Amino acid sequence: MDDPWTPSGSGVNGGITSGDMGGPGLQNATRGDLPAIMNGQFGKAFEQSFKEFAQRPENKVLLEKHQRKEVKKAARLARKTKYAEFQDKVLTADYDAQKNIAPFLENRVLRRVIHTFCNDPHNDFSKWANNRQVLDLLHSAKKMMDEGRMTEDEAEEMMYQIVSSPDREWHHEWKLKTKQSVRLPTEQLLGALNEHLEERRKGNDFYRQKKFGEALKQYERALGIVELVVGMSGYDQKEIDKNRIATYLNIAAVNLAVKNLGQCIAFCGKAIDLDGGNIKALLRRSKAYTMRHEYASAKEDLERVKDLEPWNAEAEEELRKLRKAVEKSKVEQKKFYGGIFQQA
Repeated sequence: MDDPWTPSGSGVNGGITSGDMGGPGLQNATRGDLPAIMNGQFGKAFEQSFKEFAQRPENKVLLEKHQRKEVKKAARLARKTKYAEFQDKVLTADYDAQKNIAPFLENRVLRRVIHTFCNDPHNDFSKWANNRQVLDLLHSAKKMMDEGRMTEDEAEEMMYQIVSSPDREWHHEWKLKTKQSVRLPTEQLLGALNEHLEERRKGNDFYRQKKFGEALKQYERALGIVELVVGMSGYDQKEIDKNRIATYLNIAAVNLAVKNLGQCIAFCGKAIDLDGGNIKALLRRSKAYTMRHEYASAKEDLERVKDLEPWNAEAEEELRKLRKAVEKSKVEQKKFYGGIFQQA
């Protein structure tokens, strides 16, 4: 009986060469001849020879090594392609989106989570990069990992679950694990709120002196207190929320003063989440929207103020400024496009 492992060609380990298949003819073939060659006798012989070559025991390790190499090569190419797409998304996102995600890009886990923003069905990367809840989630995850209270694997798993299904139990579990809070009786709560008010007063002094960096630090300390404590009665919690809203508005004012408009809008949004009819938050946010040329959003906030307080003079003044800004924008656009058409 024939030995199944007898070499069928003169190449390495029994592989065939062009000489085995009538070398000169093949060596003179052109690229256009390849389909006909592979579909003919040579193709069949080559396929049979390769099967025999692959079945030989001494070639198994060689083939597996080659396959692993090809898989790694394909994986590297896929990563490079994905990285290039991700880089393009980041660089073409709006300024606020780039600024928001910058602190997280050095963290391997958070970078992968941010990469999922590219999967938005409407191709809107900035929507996620400017989403206040998503940014809060990233901040808390980074803090937990930096402090060693959560492993990278735990953070990644929970974040993916929350981003994909925020209404499920994962969301509650994340809040419990990342948000530390202390329930205080009324007597102790009063002491905490007095400390909070002292920090805010210091912040107000710095704000009046236009020392906005120092003011922000004091306001953040004040916020840390009211976000830590929880009241044991509805009345106590209402008092805590009232001070949280005031601190959100203080932080929004500082950010508005230094033209950090995205943060101003975000903290006004936090205040509005707790009190949907907060006049100061709506007015402050409308100013930030106007400065960002988001005129429709600014108008919406101002109209909400007018619905709540028809007599509000500040809202009337901001509406006047808004109309003026819109007109100015139209004139500038007309001038810009007119110049382009004249050049053409």
